[in-house]
Amino acid sequence: MTNDNLLEALDRLRDTGPEFGGFLANHGPMAAEALTQMDAASAVPAWVDRYRTRLDAAPTVGHGIARSQWREHLGNERLIGDWTGLMRREIGEQPWQDMLGTWWPRLLPGMAASATHGVIRVAHAVRSLRSAGREPEELLTDELAQGLAFWAARYQTVPGAPDLHGSDAAVVATAHLPRLDPSLPGRGEGITGRLLALDHLPRLPHALNAWGAPADPDLALDELIGASARVLAARDDAPIAFCHAVTAPAAVRLVLPELDAGLAVASVAVSWQVVGSIIAAYAAPRHEAESHDAQELPSSEVDELSHRAVQHGDEHVIKLTEACLREHARTGDDTLLVAARRFRDRVGVDR
Repeated sequence: MTNDNLLEALDRLRDTGPEFGGFLANHGPMAAEALTQMDAASAVPAWVDRYRTRLDAAPTVGHGIARSQWREHLGNERLIGDWTGLMRREIGEQPWQDMLGTWWPRLLPGMAASATHGVIRVAHAVRSLRSAGREPEELLTDELAQGLAFWAARYQTVPGAPDLHGSDAAVVATAHLPRLDPSLPGRGEGITGRLLALDHLPRLPHALNAWGAPADPDLALDELIGASARVLAARDDAPIAFCHAVTAPAAVRLVLPELDAGLAVASVAVSWQVVGSIIAAYAAPRHEAESHDAQELPSSEVDELSHRAVQHGDEHVIKLTEACLREHARTGDDTLLVAARRFRDRVGVDR
């Protein structure tokens, strides 16, 4: 059963655009869903009240996109409204699982879209739909359509094509990634623009081949998310970027049970490609602590992580804390909890 506060939030956010302020992603639906997962559904209405004032209206449909035209319009952010129209038409004609199975492999190579917010928004929608059962509310299927549309409109590839057959563990492979000179400017705004500058690192594709991922996709994601958490815990220079190196592969894990098993390895490979690109783009010079386990949190602080994230109120803090708690419940890796605490302390409330 879907929480009523989440449905109300999706209804109130439905007429808002996927971006605001030029290029910032609308985190409203994602954070609202994460709050419900942290047993903080009662906080959702007031949180949406505050957050919604920052958002822009939903873009309108221009000329429209025909089904046969999808390839030529990938990555055209000016057509976000048209992409939304296409996805809404398609989700109304088939089960949501079928639509996800069609569009996931189409969009997967561009997973870096909007600093991975496309795939993360899709994952939060998928988790809600799975919880809703056989007859999900239309608000939930519409949220999936909007997430897929956003991903398509902001579709972005990054260097490399890792085969996952290297000899190094993820922490070691991450440590050996080349790093972009911090003095080099990005080629556009935000994380998206910074990733576009990665052609200054011709060794990056080869370095991405160093990871020898476990054959089990879930174990591979355990390893990758753990490596990302160590970078996030160790560094305070680009917390928002490193946050997405954790939340993006954690989002992929949420979706894998709904996909054909043959898509799992490709999904892990692209997750590593994107995580490695974020680290290569921002984590220079390398810190030795990136390869080490973080000091264990006192149990009193562990118990307070969810509550303090809700109190903090920042959308990234909410989403990262929920993802780290979820992953910690699976692996017991305490560095995830330390990363969530340190990230919360580094991020201002009014971002």
